[in-house]
Amino acid sequence: MTSGQVWGLLIVLLLLTMSQVWGHGHQPRDVVTGAHGPFPAALGSAAPLAPEHVVRRPSGFDEALVHGLYVRQTDSSSGMTAVKRTGKEYWRYERPASAPGVHTFDVSERTVVVAFGDGRLAGIDLRTGKPLWHVDIRHAKGFRTTELAGGQAITEAPGAVRAFAERDGRSLWTARTPKSCPDVLVITAVYALPGHLTLVPVACNVASVDRDAYNLLLGIDNRTGKVLWQQRTAAPRLMVRGGAHTLVIPDPENPSATQVLDVNRRGATGRTVTNSDWWDAVASGGGIVLSAIDPDDGSEVHDTLLRAYRTRSGHLAWQLRAPTGQEYGSPDIADGRVYVVRQPFLTGPDTGHRIRADLLVLDLDTGRLLHTLPLPAVTVPDEERELDVRDVADGAVSIGWRDDDGGVLIATD
Repeated sequence: MTSGQVWGLLIVLLLLTMSQVWGHGHQPRDVVTGAHGPFPAALGSAAPLAPEHVVRRPSGFDEALVHGLYVRQTDSSSGMTAVKRTGKEYWRYERPASAPGVHTFDVSERTVVVAFGDGRLAGIDLRTGKPLWHVDIRHAKGFRTTELAGGQAITEAPGAVRAFAERDGRSLWTARTPKSCPDVLVITAVYALPGHLTLVPVACNVASVDRDAYNLLLGIDNRTGKVLWQQRTAAPRLMVRGGAHTLVIPDPENPSATQVLDVNRRGATGRTVTNSDWWDAVASGGGIVLSAIDPDDGSEVHDTLLRAYRTRSGHLAWQLRAPTGQEYGSPDIADGRVYVVRQPFLTGPDTGHRIRADLLVLDLDTGRLLHTLPLPAVTVPDEERELDVRDVADGAVSIGWRDDDGGVLIATD
């Protein structure tokens, strides 16, 4: 063996030894499976006119149906997976099990954006499952949220709200919150409005023991991050959008009343509506706000009356009362129609029993019944015994028990 060969062998052995030292404690790489097969077709391009078919999904809690894919957290909560309607996994993106898990995610027609507990924000391509980008927000550990609006992935940072480009993760803007709000949590009702205006409701100081907690609605120029205006609110989680420049939100001065906020770049002008049940607004769209209420107001809350108000005038457009012994779950609005489940009254003794309910399709403007779909029997959970319409998108209606992971029903034409 020549001296050159000896030196070469020594270098190889040295590199192998060093690689073993460097590799000690090294975390496994992220799991990226990529897409399996062609991109699945959506169930439809619009909300179903007269749904007739129902598909059961075994796991539906915090699950989004987008373009024929069910997108949800992995079982370990360390990443995301997209599943076909056949139940087969289409793609998976998962961080090491030792890494902090998924806190929240949001999905658009092209991108899945995930917020992890260690401050990492990651974008994943919906079609391929491949990671597009990630950013690590310093000193932003703890509960994390993310919302997609107008191509922006919006999340919180210490004393600020930040926005990143949905597709490539570029930092778009940073909006500073007031000094009285150094501890920020973005609420899941972010809207991108015309005129380069993004509305971001935040909860301030929810994790602080030495500061007062309060809620704030920020109007932000989404080109520069400048906070154009700010306004305290009572319950931003109950805020619903009533039109291109209209929000419906509980009145901070009177929790039993409601404000209609006309918003633009100059500010938010509120007008109080005297209808006392508006505080329970459950859906909006097409100039209508829906409110589901319990006129009897007994010891058990059963929303037996569905009311529709016109956001511009505040006048009652129509109302629909459930038959005796039945109630409504939370509805959704899509393509000029209301989708809502009508079910029997359910109380504690009904837990574990199987019941039947109906999916109703109503005309948004008049409340006229357009279609009724009897749903297959479902088992009543321990708590939250209302069947809600969770989403209407891509030709399907997703139905599930409120705040329960016992699965969903998917209704299609």
